[in-house]
Amino acid sequence: MYCIAGQEDYDELIDFANYVFSQAHGPTDFPSLLPKLYKPEYFMDATHYIAREDGRIKAAVGAYPLVLDFPEGSAPGRGIGMVSVHPYCRSRNHMKTLMNLALADMRRDRVAFSCLGGQRQRYEYFGFTPAGSGYTFTCGEANIRHSLGHRKEDWGGDFSLQRLDSGDEVLLDKIQALHEAKSIRIRRSRERLFDILSSWKAQVLGVLRGGEFQGYMVACRGNISEINLRDYSRLPDVIGLFLRDRHETEAQVSVASHETEKIAGLSCFAETYRISPAYHFAVFDYPTFLTPFLRLKSQMRTLQDGSFSFQIEGGPLLELSVQNGRAFAEEKIERKNVSRVMSANEALQFLCSFSGESVFPEIRENLFLRSLLPLPLFFESPDHI
Repeated sequence: MYCIAGQEDYDELIDFANYVFSQAHGPTDFPSLLPKLYKPEYFMDATHYIAREDGRIKAAVGAYPLVLDFPEGSAPGRGIGMVSVHPYCRSRNHMKTLMNLALADMRRDRVAFSCLGGQRQRYEYFGFTPAGSGYTFTCGEANIRHSLGHRKEDWGGDFSLQRLDSGDEVLLDKIQALHEAKSIRIRRSRERLFDILSSWKAQVLGVLRGGEFQGYMVACRGNISEINLRDYSRLPDVIGLFLRDRHETEAQVSVASHETEKIAGLSCFAETYRISPAYHFAVFDYPTFLTPFLRLKSQMRTLQDGSFSFQIEGGPLLELSVQNGRAFAEEKIERKNVSRVMSANEALQFLCSFSGESVFPEIRENLFLRSLLPLPLFFESPDHI
């Protein structure tokens, strides 16, 4: 029997998911791993699709509401998580059925996009594929020492790091304000902000200078999944202070591809960097989902005017265009001037991946597309499902 879980199913579902993930990945406790989703009081904000056999839960898929905010508006989304099947009940199509139920509801509710993490091919069958891009900079002790030019004991100068808890209301208000100042972001409830930032076993660290708030970082061991400062010229001081105080030898710092000021600051001293996909995405409403990234790209560089149309298999005919530096994505009805037909997975790679220029000759051979693509799709780790 397939159904949607109610509040009365919370304890059984959490126990079931903890068991399945613990068997596959080691000890797992969902409420402590992801308090932003699995605290009892948040449970019914999401939709949990479950399969029962003989009255007992044997599979589950969770769909969690998201909103992508940008200056011109917003795009509704849903993240997929808690995908779990009892090890004795595999090969019974439970996962396929529950995923399709979740996707059908997203299309019914006119959700613009969905996202998840997991093994690539497993989810490409459902229309999800790795897309977007983000930088990960590696900053080691030697980089800090040569950059700052003074002893380790003096790293950070008059900066300090303060580990926050849920009661640090004033600093959390300031963190929320910094987040909302971003040009594009996943909406974060202020009431749940601490739970959001401290999910995935992360710690929230306020960055202070002379006791005054200068920014924050979200970190788990040596991984800084999010860092936002008022002055990025002081990144060596802040990263050095983090390494010294946390007794780490190096830090991995995640940055969006459109955060040019942050990238410039890290590039001055980091040992190296890599570029990786942002997350796995499926898109249902391309114009709504792409609009903020098109606007963002037009702010990052001067775009060449032009247009390009392509058909998505089983989906819309899309036209990308730039007029007087303004970029647009529109669905078209007329089947004229279609340059290419591609799958939904290919479309996201074409639009939003650094590898697109290598994969698609249309990009290499078209100055308009080379100026526009890839779009700067990014998804910050604290917002992962």
